[in-house]
Amino acid sequence: MTDTLFKMVSFEKNILILVVLLPFGFSAFAQREKIDSLKKVLPSLSGNGRVDCLNALTETYLKLNKPDLPLPSGNGDTAAIYANGAHEEALELNYIHGIAESLSRQGEIANLSENFIAQERLSREAILWYRKTSNKKGLAETYYLLSHALYAESMFPEAITNADTAFELHKINKDTAGMYWAVYLSCWICYENGDYGKSFEFARKSLDIATQTNNRFFKKGVLIAMGSLFQAIEEYETALEYYHESSPTIRVRAVDYAKLFIDMHQYDSAKYCCGLIDTTGGKNLREYLTITGEYYYATKQYDKALPNLYRGLGYHKQKNDRNPVMRTLLDLTKTWLAIGNIDSAYEYGIESLKMSEQTGANQVMREASEMLSSVYDLRHQTDSAYFYYKQFTTIKDSILNNLVKGKLAAYDFDRKTELINKEKQIQQVELQTQSLVKNILIGGIIVLLLLAAIIFRNVILKRRNEKEQLERELELQRMESSKTKAELQQQATELEMQALRAQMNPHFIFNSLNSINRFILQNNRSQASEYLTKFSKLVRMILQNSQASLISLESELESLNLYLDLEAVRFEHRFAYKISYPKDLDIEVLKVPPLVIQPFTENAIWHGLMHKEDKGQLDIDVSEENDYVYIKITDNGIGRKKAAELASKSATQHKSMGLRITGDRIAMLEKANGGESPVKVIDLDSEDGTAAGTEVIIKMPAIYD
Repeated sequence: MTDTLFKMVSFEKNILILVVLLPFGFSAFAQREKIDSLKKVLPSLSGNGRVDCLNALTETYLKLNKPDLPLPSGNGDTAAIYANGAHEEALELNYIHGIAESLSRQGEIANLSENFIAQERLSREAILWYRKTSNKKGLAETYYLLSHALYAESMFPEAITNADTAFELHKINKDTAGMYWAVYLSCWICYENGDYGKSFEFARKSLDIATQTNNRFFKKGVLIAMGSLFQAIEEYETALEYYHESSPTIRVRAVDYAKLFIDMHQYDSAKYCCGLIDTTGGKNLREYLTITGEYYYATKQYDKALPNLYRGLGYHKQKNDRNPVMRTLLDLTKTWLAIGNIDSAYEYGIESLKMSEQTGANQVMREASEMLSSVYDLRHQTDSAYFYYKQFTTIKDSILNNLVKGKLAAYDFDRKTELINKEKQIQQVELQTQSLVKNILIGGIIVLLLLAAIIFRNVILKRRNEKEQLERELELQRMESSKTKAELQQQATELEMQALRAQMNPHFIFNSLNSINRFILQNNRSQASEYLTKFSKLVRMILQNSQASLISLESELESLNLYLDLEAVRFEHRFAYKISYPKDLDIEVLKVPPLVIQPFTENAIWHGLMHKEDKGQLDIDVSEENDYVYIKITDNGIGRKKAAELASKSATQHKSMGLRITGDRIAMLEKANGGESPVKVIDLDSEDGTAAGTEVIIKMPAIYD
């Protein structure tokens, strides 16, 4: 094995550049072009658009080297500048989507520097903001980011839960790549937790997605995971085969190869692989220190093992990467125990045991209990030695159970893989057979077409004169059809204009013109001019808004404000009104149907406030909760019962129909509302039981650009 590895060195140096760097060359060039374009447009932007551009620059810098990976691999320092800027400006604008995205990007930057505590905190905060938006893609990616941080911190149950959430969201978004990465992460979480059966299941799901998408990069990832799993269940030769299949060069997976050769007691090969590890990056250096420490321990070079293990432990703890922390603590315990330093062995054994009990890492608990039993035995403390030995045997049985499950899952995995390969062979034979049948059918069809061509030639010559006559008749029909179509289009245009005009209340227009005439007769030119200006603006806005099925809430409230101003003047300010909404509600992008509030306010004025003896009050309050917009219209009028007694029968029927149509328009936006009415009318009563007005609550789904 060692001779073979050394012969591969010169070959690796040439192939490594092609395999690792070349696939990313073109994507990196495209990313650079994208950065240049974003930088050019950034100075001309402001508001939400500028925040989006800053977030886009952050993402591009983070994905500069490997844009297809779910975690960053680019320039974190430059990305941090844009991410911080995006976050500050988004907070000033209260731009919810911008805040969520900037926090998620900051979490990715924390991942790039292996600051898993910050990655967890920023991801949780980003998720809270993303839940206020409709961006399911960003939410799914942030759940994955949180799951990865929890995995690094050995918080396995919560890590699995968040990975499952990310998978389901990616599934809703039909994001196959996102689904793969979520399942692939779950595979590694279960691996670190010692649940090898579950880990094999997730590996199978990952392979299924990779096969369905024919993604070679995904398949290589599954092969690496399979190598680690077979190594964990002590099937080293099978693990070696998967590692060889996953990568054409040993250097790419040098750490995995080194650990495998140590387990196989092939120390020369392990030493060679340790020398291939790239130690320029932070994580690579940490892995190098730990694996070389384990190599020195395995070869009984304890004086060399300890410095590397201590350095590696310090780096692991600094990043709060708890999985290698527990592994290195065990290595230090074993090394000190081999040296005979019982106190140091006890110190690191206890620390590893406590951490494994917190995280539920059974394999670490098993080894720590075994070594602590040996420590107490050397101290001649038989009770404590027996206690930890008993704990060791209990956990060992549990791990053996997981190991058996893992071996069964591995057997099932290999069996399914063989079946898939056989199915592929059968499919290839079927394809060849289908190709032969297809060729025979094509030949037969060609012969039939030649015979048909001869027959149809005579038929075509015979019917040529008939065709010419038929074309003349068709031309006459087309002329008549065009004339009919033009008439129908003209009628449709007229009907559309009638519908637009019908949306304005004729009585309101007539009364408004009377009010203008009254101002003119009173020689009140300024008030007449102001009233006429508002009236014309309202008519123009209604006609413009009627052309769209949805308009911004800002435009709807502006037209409503104009309408209420006119009604207040016309009724000589016998009522006051107030329109309110939260400052964080983005009324510029929130969409509602046009003229959705006006019929209810008109009903409140004409039937509730107009008959009130003292001055009335009309309040319109807009709010958003759980992806729904709530519009509450409250008046302190005479109430529905008294209004029904005063109103004429025809007027009541007309108004009820208008309100019902408006309610139906709102209900169309919510297709699955379970039969619940989108409009609720509540009668308000005073303390003495008399009518105190009416409250109307409109509920409609929140729709953003």
